Amino acid sequence: MSPELNELYVRLADGRRHNGAELADELGISRAAVWKRIESLRRIGLPVSGTAGDGYRIAHPIELLDADLIRQHLDEPSIQVEVIGAVDSTNTRLAAHAPVHGRALVAEAQKAGRGRRGRQWLSPPGGIYLSLGWHFESGLAGLSPLSLVVGMAAADTLRKTGADTVGVKWPNDLVIDDAKLGGCLVEVSGAAEGPCQAVIGIGINLQLPESAAVDQPWTCLSRHAEGISRNRLVAGLIDRLARDLPQLDASGFDSFAGQWRQFDALAGRKVHVAIAGSEHFVGLAQGIDAQGRLLVDHDGRTRALGSGEVRVRGR
Repeated sequence: MSPELNELYVRLADGRRHNGAELADELGISRAAVWKRIESLRRIGLPVSGTAGDGYRIAHPIELLDADLIRQHLDEPSIQVEVIGAVDSTNTRLAAHAPVHGRALVAEAQKAGRGRRGRQWLSPPGGIYLSLGWHFESGLAGLSPLSLVVGMAAADTLRKTGADTVGVKWPNDLVIDDAKLGGCLVEVSGAAEGPCQAVIGIGINLQLPESAAVDQPWTCLSRHAEGISRNRLVAGLIDRLARDLPQLDASGFDSFAGQWRQFDALAGRKVHVAIAGSEHFVGLAQGIDAQGRLLVDHDGRTRALGSGEVRVRGR
């Protein structure tokens, strides 16, 4: 987000109606230039209603991200926190600036947010778009369950806001009643048995407009919890990851596997599984194994899946 666009975004974030002529005077630009900037904000997903004559406003106020406030709420002071406006992808931006360990990047919006398998993740202003970099000594071989650990950490943090039915749909979708609330994107590089780096992205719908073009059932945190502070929530997510990631690195997944049952959104349910785009089958989800693989009963045997697309049967 350019400084000029951010100036206007900051003014609109209070949720009040702002007259176009007054905005032009405050910003030292023409009313036509204000309109152009409004259109630019709309293109990145900010639901601005109104016209220059009637005034512009957004439906709900947005608590602007503040790096100093996030740091004040952190229990782990060693984490470096950077806040930016609109960025293509927080994961991509953070990964481009090595070393990444202990660095958190938080954006007001993403213009090219990414989900699993390269899918687009709708990321309008006002959500949670966080990436955290971390160094692991255990190597790639021990990090296959990392996305599950991240998903459980995020779900537990969200439950503490009052949304106490948040679950994790294997491997790392955050859901409430099968509606997608958010997701995690973990990107790891390094040696199979040696040191490696991970960039961990978490995206959460905080207040999506009803008109959002999403091709699956979705929900927002604001529908399930009240009085949510973006800055406190970001700090809570960072603190939880800063606690769990060293534990995973030192002790492996054993200390986390037993927690999965608390968050498992698929357990005991009939699911449709697609593997590598060619194999499809229906089975009964039965939790995970010690490596974090999804267990599915199918044709009289239990299959352990390390990857694949899974959806609840009937959706």
